[in-house]
Amino acid sequence: MTIDLEPPADYEPGLFERTPPHDLVAEMSALRACFFDRDVCKAVVTNLDPADMYKPAHETILNGITEMYALGQTIDPITLGKFLSERGDLQRAGGATYLFEITSRTMPISHPDHALDYVEIIQGHARRRELIKHHAAGLQDAYGMNGPTGELLERTIAAARDIRDRGQTGNDLPVEDILDFVQHEDTYDWVVPGLLERQDRLILTASEGGGKSTLLRQMSVTLAAGIHPFKTWELIDPVRVLTLDCENSAASSRRKFRPLLAAADGLEQSVRRGMFHIECRPQGLDLTRSKDRAWMMRRVERINPDVLIIGPVYRLHAGNPNDEELARKVSVVIDDARATAGCAVLMEAHAPHGNGLGPRSLRPLGSSLWMRWPEFGFGLRPVEDEKSAQNTEGARGRRVVPWRGMRDERDWPHFIKQGEKWPWISYKPIDADQFTGYSPTGAIW
Repeated sequence: MTIDLEPPADYEPGLFERTPPHDLVAEMSALRACFFDRDVCKAVVTNLDPADMYKPAHETILNGITEMYALGQTIDPITLGKFLSERGDLQRAGGATYLFEITSRTMPISHPDHALDYVEIIQGHARRRELIKHHAAGLQDAYGMNGPTGELLERTIAAARDIRDRGQTGNDLPVEDILDFVQHEDTYDWVVPGLLERQDRLILTASEGGGKSTLLRQMSVTLAAGIHPFKTWELIDPVRVLTLDCENSAASSRRKFRPLLAAADGLEQSVRRGMFHIECRPQGLDLTRSKDRAWMMRRVERINPDVLIIGPVYRLHAGNPNDEELARKVSVVIDDARATAGCAVLMEAHAPHGNGLGPRSLRPLGSSLWMRWPEFGFGLRPVEDEKSAQNTEGARGRRVVPWRGMRDERDWPHFIKQGEKWPWISYKPIDADQFTGYSPTGAIW
């Protein structure tokens, strides 16, 4: 297959001393992806300007695909060739043979789920080419003393700003005045009244075997069944839950969920079919990779959960857990899922190992981003570590410790202990007053 590396015809001769930035394989892959699925085609034609294509034939092809999509027509190499031929554009697009060459198996494998990745690559190169053109023009003006220096600087800045904002300004809304902003009525969209709102983000930490996974499993069952996760005598509206367990095997998870489902049955609040979906992926996810991002987003889009439980954090990418950039990429994907479904997100993270000089830190192990990202961050600390084991009736107890300030007022329990039917129930130890409370409402369960 021959790939033309010459600049487009409308570029001034001598403007580029080197080959302009481009990626013809990404362009061909984006076009190829349009033949797989109508939703994928929509993602390409609504996000990619045909003018961003480096190769003129690709611009012609994408213009044809965009028109056919708008008309609701089937798009494949045959129908596209006929469409372009009727408009006299087929030879400009490289001919019928080239349309089939785009879909040839000799091309590197492209996958529909990667379409927006290709679009991002193409747009990046297009912006770079535009930047080179404008800076080259600016250099010519500077050397030629074309106009006052101040005007030259302003033109250069305006050109760079236009490149940055191209295709985006239409989406911008007027910035709101504070006097109008505070007039909006604030309402809560509760998942659990007073405790958890849609789009809240919670990270729960503890030491190994500290009960965090058990607590999240309990919350998943109670929320789907319509039971308050800590006040098990109080009923709430059931919500749809999606759990993506990236640590435990399917067999291990089944053994842990059976008694929880039985406990809900005992309260005559059984989990109804369709309210709780789970997928176990003990090999973990790498949300920095497009394939794994697409895997997660397909499940979020299909289930449309009210609550997404995913993790633990250290199983969500394959790199250095302390790497801030990798953590940022993971958080962006999870935020995208949260916005797509309008769901609350619950995650768990390991706490660092202690140094033997005091209670173990409960901050999330790994990148410091995980301390800043969630609205709520709590750790489970054994009460005996703080000499507060009274009134647990021989059961293990945990203090629920905030490791970051809450961004809103909520009534999370201060203490939980092992229950008879449920793994964790709230309680108030005799010596609870020695601890500094953190609930703005002063509630202790």
